[in-house]
Amino acid sequence: MASSSSSMKRQPPLRPSSTTNRAVRGIEKRVNNLALSNEQNDDEHAIASGKQVPRSYLLKLIKGSRTNGVLNLASRGLTEVPREIFQDDIVEDENQQQPKAKTPDFSQSASEGWWTREPLKTLDLSSNSLATLPNEIELLDYLIVLNIHNNQLSTIPDSIRRLRLLEKLVLSQNELTTLPDGLFYCSSLLYLNLSRNHLTKVSNKIGDLSYLQELDLSENDFEVFPKQLGYLTKLTKLTIAKNRLRALPNEFGALYNLRSFDMSHNQVTQLPESFGDLINLEEVYANANRLAVFPCFNQCARLKEIHLADNQLTEIADSQLEPLLSLISLNVRGNKIRVLPEQVALLPNLERLDVTNNELADLPSKIALNKKMKSISIIGNPLGKIRKDVIRLGTEAIMKYLRNRLTIDDGNGGGDSDEKKTFDIPKSAETEDERKRRLYTEHHVVRSTGTFDLSHKNVSSLSDESIELISKEKPSHVNLSKNKFTGMPVALVNLSEYLLHLDMSANGLLQLNSEVGRLKELRFLDLSTNRLTDLPVELSSLDKLQIINLSMNKFVRLPSVLYDLKHIQEILANDNQLVELDPHGIVKISATLCTFNVRNNNIQRLPAELSKCTALKSLDVAGNPFKLPRPATIAKGTQAILEHLRNQLIE
Repeated sequence: MASSSSSMKRQPPLRPSSTTNRAVRGIEKRVNNLALSNEQNDDEHAIASGKQVPRSYLLKLIKGSRTNGVLNLASRGLTEVPREIFQDDIVEDENQQQPKAKTPDFSQSASEGWWTREPLKTLDLSSNSLATLPNEIELLDYLIVLNIHNNQLSTIPDSIRRLRLLEKLVLSQNELTTLPDGLFYCSSLLYLNLSRNHLTKVSNKIGDLSYLQELDLSENDFEVFPKQLGYLTKLTKLTIAKNRLRALPNEFGALYNLRSFDMSHNQVTQLPESFGDLINLEEVYANANRLAVFPCFNQCARLKEIHLADNQLTEIADSQLEPLLSLISLNVRGNKIRVLPEQVALLPNLERLDVTNNELADLPSKIALNKKMKSISIIGNPLGKIRKDVIRLGTEAIMKYLRNRLTIDDGNGGGDSDEKKTFDIPKSAETEDERKRRLYTEHHVVRSTGTFDLSHKNVSSLSDESIELISKEKPSHVNLSKNKFTGMPVALVNLSEYLLHLDMSANGLLQLNSEVGRLKELRFLDLSTNRLTDLPVELSSLDKLQIINLSMNKFVRLPSVLYDLKHIQEILANDNQLVELDPHGIVKISATLCTFNVRNNNIQRLPAELSKCTALKSLDVAGNPFKLPRPATIAKGTQAILEHLRNQLIE
């Protein structure tokens, strides 16, 4: 035995291969993840069962937010806002006393050091049971998004005024009856949702939120709105549905950027005449009001959807539909309309027509000429001239019936002969009648809207038809963007007394011809997304020019002619190759300049003279290689940058 055991060689212990190591690490990782998942599931189960989330879990979420600036505490069963959100140091033990002085701890690792923390920018407290919001909310001065939807708040602390960087605030579905004045000091707000509360009055200070783009005041108890609502000129979406409004202020027409408007379920009897001035309006919802007169849409050339169901309308005049050449959907169901005007058949883009439950006896036959029509709803009308079986079969049957009736009215025999005649015409050819109809439509569009739109047509010059059109109709707005023009068409000089708005963006322009200086009435000029490096000196003749867009070109310096524009208010020159700004030139326009955008250039120094621009409300300089001002100053916005430049000027 001894000899046999001694003869056996002692084997060294086996070392795991790299493959084995990876397998073991994978198993350990899965075990750790499973444990973490079980712990998280326990927390989620606490939420689902209506219990408050354990404090340790909340602290973990708060700590995690300090790496990315985002804290999501939605649906956590909270009855109060965790105080740790406002504290620099988080104490794990509730009984442990907070440190009295803030002493930097340089012993911390690089990943945990106070210098690496990301300030809180997004805070979601929605769907909890919060009854109050602490005054300490003012400490979150980098906050951009604050969501407190679906809680039990009855008041908001006035200290919210300190959140000068706040862009989105959601206070919907609470118990609010009043709003603090401090809310209207949040001058950076772009989105404000106050829906589903118990508010009865809007402060006159609402007009101070001049950058607001979306406002939701639906499902409250408002009866009137102040005229200051008309000061929100950047507003693109406004929702005031389900209140007790009886009228809108006449200043409403000043909201010229408004695209979407919902005032359904109110008690409004008539919209103000200024409503027709909303030139950018695309959709309006005014269902379930008491409107007795079809609203004025005379300047709403971009309007695509009109919803006026369940009102008290009795008629629609041809003249009221003439401007609506972009209209896609018209919903007037549930009114008392007896006659549908012939003009509805001339709306070239109409796809959906709902006249259900009115008092119509017939439809205009020419609706059948509309090749884009997809849906016609006419049930619930005393239509004695259209058979009930046709109505039951729906849109396709109704259109066919109207086509046949139109053919008979024109004396062309039956529907079959009309179909054969149409079949024989080549689809690619334009008949003389079609050409006349097209030209009539084009002239009518320009005459009604004041706009000549030739954008995205891949053309490099104006056709004779286009020249004749603009010479005759004298449009105030011309859009030639996204084409291949190498210069401004000389024919536009014929509009020197009429043209207010010219868009020549995205054409690949290398230079702008001097004839632009003859457009004396021009207010807006868009030359963005071209290859321009300079502008002609004749541009200085445009005494009424207020806005010029030079973004995304190849300017190294802003052309000196810009500083000779007497009434210039906005200069957009972002995404160029600018290396410096002329301080003396800026002083020349300091009294009128309101918006100045030089984002994403190569500017190394901002001239202190910018602080002399007394009218300047918006200054965007981000994306430049500045040493001063510091990024933190730039992030605070226009006023902080101007204050920094004023201090430089004093020094």
